[in-house]
Amino acid sequence: MSSRTRTAPLAAAIALISLLGACSKGPGSVADTQGVEKVNAYIACFNAVEQPIHEGFQQYIGWMQDPEAGPTGNEKKVRGPGTVLSHRVEACNAPMVAALAMTPAEPELDPAASAYQKTFVDLYALIEQADRYYSREDYLRDDHAGMRAQHAPLMKAYMAFFDAGTALDAALEKREDERRAEQLKEIEASEGRSMAYYQIKILGDGKQLAQLLNSDTPDLAVARTQLTAFQALLQHAQEDKVGKGDAMWGHVERAADALARDAGRRIERVESRTPYTRSEQMLIESGGRINNPQGSAEALLVSYNDLVDMSNRLAQTSGAR
Repeated sequence: MSSRTRTAPLAAAIALISLLGACSKGPGSVADTQGVEKVNAYIACFNAVEQPIHEGFQQYIGWMQDPEAGPTGNEKKVRGPGTVLSHRVEACNAPMVAALAMTPAEPELDPAASAYQKTFVDLYALIEQADRYYSREDYLRDDHAGMRAQHAPLMKAYMAFFDAGTALDAALEKREDERRAEQLKEIEASEGRSMAYYQIKILGDGKQLAQLLNSDTPDLAVARTQLTAFQALLQHAQEDKVGKGDAMWGHVERAADALARDAGRRIERVESRTPYTRSEQMLIESGGRINNPQGSAEALLVSYNDLVDMSNRLAQTSGAR
């Protein structure tokens, strides 16, 4: 019943949309302002609620012997699903409704975003109800009847939300991959392989590398080829003296180098089939950003997110100049 939180693709989408807005060449560009605002709203909603909903789900089912069967009433420790901070919830309400109404329409993206927003609203109403029930410890006074009655509808709503999240993630990924390819052509034609070109290319290729290695059994042959290409891209940027003298570009370069390093470590660990020690497993389960085991998917994701962060900062400082 577990569902992995999907954060990497959308972190990339935020960075790419920042660049699309900053690098737009005027009316008719692929970086249409209205379209950027629409997609930004979709991403903001997803990033606001996806992780806390997954965490609440794990908290809710963690004390049950069989989550599919549901609570028996004999459990010693019970916990509700917890709530989500109000500003995160709000990101999926009025801003999403407004974004869905924006033109031009996005035929492949709008239905996925609409389904995500609806399933979140439906699920969250049940989450709030369940969390109050568990917080008040009403189960101690109703012979646990409420626990059993609420479980099936809540689980059904969770599954619908997770399915909608997978669909929205895929739709956003496809759209941003297409936009990135178009923008790279546009920038290369107008200004050559400039800093903006390399910034978008490094971020996009880094995302693909991180995604490829973000599984227990990645295709190592493909991963090696992709890592070699990524390293070559970084070398070409260095040889072209991209961003020379720009301190923020230096941060992007270092973050990209760290991603290449951690991708190599990930490949080596999977290839050697090195198991995690108990202490390493505890570090991963703690969910922290630092001290993740070398060669873990979690360590690679941290490096990728650092690259996204540095790229966003570069986009912001470039736009302010």
